[in-house]
Amino acid sequence: MLTEINSTLNKINDSLNVNVALPTPNDERLAKASTINLLLGTTAICYGLMSKKKSYYLMGGLSVLSAWFLKEEIGQDK
Repeated sequence: MLTEINSTLNKINDSLNVNVALPTPNDERLAKASTINLLLGTTAICYGLMSKKKSYYLMGGLSVLSAWFLKEEIGQDK
């Protein structure tokens, strides 16, 4: 999915005559990002439970969802 997004953005950049080099992360970097997102997401959810703030539930849920998508991206490459 990331390669598809990068290729689409490269086409848009070329049509606008913008010279931008988009990074292509390897599986190791994606795994690290996924782990960090999962850790921060669960921390935010726990803090939301303790402080009764729904905004932390939302941030934590989005972070955990992001970690899941990154893990799926690693699985698609193999």
